[in-house]
Amino acid sequence: MKIKTVIISLLFIPGLVFAQAGLPADLSAEALAEAEGLPKAGLTPESPFYFLDKLGETLQEFFTFNPEGKARLQITFAAERIAEIQIVFEKKGIEAKGIEKAQNRLLAHLASASAILAEQTSKGEDISQLAAELNTNLGASKDSLKNTFKEQKEALKAEEADLKAQLRTAYKTGNTVEEEALAAQLGQVKAQLELIELKEDDIEDDIEDEEENIEEVMAEKAEAESKIRKAEREKEKVLQEAQKEGVELPANAFSEFDALLVQAKAVFDLENFADAKRLAKQAKDSLETIENTIEELEDALEAKEEAIERLEEEKEEQEERIKEEKEESEEKVEQPISQPKSEKKEFEVSGTEYGFNPSNITVQAGQRVKIKFRNDGRIKHNLIIEGLGVGTKTISSDDDASIEFTAPASGNYIFFCSIPGHRQAGMEGSLKIE
Repeated sequence: MKIKTVIISLLFIPGLVFAQAGLPADLSAEALAEAEGLPKAGLTPESPFYFLDKLGETLQEFFTFNPEGKARLQITFAAERIAEIQIVFEKKGIEAKGIEKAQNRLLAHLASASAILAEQTSKGEDISQLAAELNTNLGASKDSLKNTFKEQKEALKAEEADLKAQLRTAYKTGNTVEEEALAAQLGQVKAQLELIELKEDDIEDDIEDEEENIEEVMAEKAEAESKIRKAEREKEKVLQEAQKEGVELPANAFSEFDALLVQAKAVFDLENFADAKRLAKQAKDSLETIENTIEELEDALEAKEEAIERLEEEKEEQEERIKEEKEESEEKVEQPISQPKSEKKEFEVSGTEYGFNPSNITVQAGQRVKIKFRNDGRIKHNLIIEGLGVGTKTISSDDDASIEFTAPASGNYIFFCSIPGHRQAGMEGSLKIE
């Protein structure tokens, strides 16, 4: 009676586990898996009930008797681990412990599948078609994982571009507190991008190593067919990527790939499968250069957009300055200066990274002028008037220095910071003598 109860309980547990697996752990990842016809993750390593998933799979293995079924089951489990990595990554980030757990189980499944195939081969069984089937199924899950990594990297790159724009604004306004906070956020985003790149390479290398083990037991013809199909799929993905990013590739971008693949198919038809494999692999490898080109073109487009944005900002600032100067000029016409030209005119000018405030000064010819320059920035600055031969010494943050001179004949003069790079960064102003 007790034995019967235990058996019934064991048969009940898989149903419980599979019911749990039907719960949507992450809607977007589940929807993606369903759309692509891939296994869903169900419970993830972050769940306290993850042991049920392991138990359910153990029971499935126990009740699967033929080697082909066991091998297919291991690849299905591997695909589920890949789906778990996707969901944990999307929900909790690249540093979540669940990713490492799922990755370790993924490698164990792939190793088991390879071992089953190798054992059957040693017994003289022809399992080349099965190996090709497993290799194709694994490739689909691997492509899905690659897309997940890509989407997360794109989101971080967009955040990085936004933070850079905010940082430029903080520099211009002299908001050091915001500047430091934005710089810290930017550093965190860059660190996340690096971690994602490392983890992506790590998982991809592990999967490819096991793929090679599976391919070793494939018949040479089936393996050559698989490599040709892989190369064709990879080209399609590169084309889709270029279209999605709005990147126009050169007309001859795929010339090397196309030539190699034509050769691979030609020697395949002649039953020279070894050369067909070699040429198909070379064709696939040649796509890396195109992928790098796409990334470079994306960076160039982003840089162009940033440059246009900066030019628009500078144009707005220039229009604002012109408007202010016009208003000042109109006020002077309406209210003539009552001060005699000989009376001393004093100004206080503040310098920061990278600009002066005020950046426009107007005096009368022959008037005595005093300019007190105060360094409100974080690094050393000075104020030099071009063409008059006068200027302050270089001073540190929170320090000040003054210059006095008699305004010469009417004209427009430029004052600037002479420390290398500061003037080019925007640290200059206008002295108008009427």
